[in-house]
Amino acid sequence: MNQVERDMNLMVVEAIEGYAYNHELNTKEVFELFTKKGILPLLRSQYQALHTQSLEESIHFVEDVLRRKQNEG
Repeated sequence: MNQVERDMNLMVVEAIEGYAYNHELNTKEVFELFTKKGILPLLRSQYQALHTQSLEESIHFVEDVLRRKQNEG
């Protein structure tokens, strides 16, 4: 595993923990939600943009994606 992959993994973990904290959920629930809704690969694919932002901005990105997915179906 190279440094970029480690950084992506760290960003995903931080997003899970931050979302869990903000929404008073446990990390297992958030991991399952992110897996079900396709958030994990999305976060990894958006790494180049998201790693330059604050953790809060990344969490807002996830919240926006989840809100859009909920409105679609």
